Amino acid sequence: MIKRTLATAGLVLATILGSLGLTAFATDNPPVLAVPGASVEVADATLHDKVETLLRTDVGLIGSQFRVQTRSGVITLGGKVPDEHSLRRALDLASSVRGVKEVRNAMEIELPK
Repeated sequence: MIKRTLATAGLVLATILGSLGLTAFATDNPPVLAVPGASVEVADATLHDKVETLLRTDVGLIGSQFRVQTRSGVITLGGKVPDEHSLRRALDLASSVRGVKEVRNAMEIELPK
């Protein structure tokens, strides 16, 4: 009787621990849909978010206005930056993100008023 209770408790504990492990895996690895073209869209959305967050939180780029467009791993940066250094920094940061295949420049240097 005691062996049966311990075996049941062990089985319940193993199930709970396994479920917790799968939950942690699911939150760290979002699912990619098996719809044609969907994985590219998910990857592009992820890249877009990473690049945009990186540019908007960089201290050296405060005051810059960015537009980020992503298509098949190619990032196009648009908007206005205050100087050449900021333009180069934005391009370097965008190209440093894993998964970015190419970075295209459509930014303008804003002249002082």
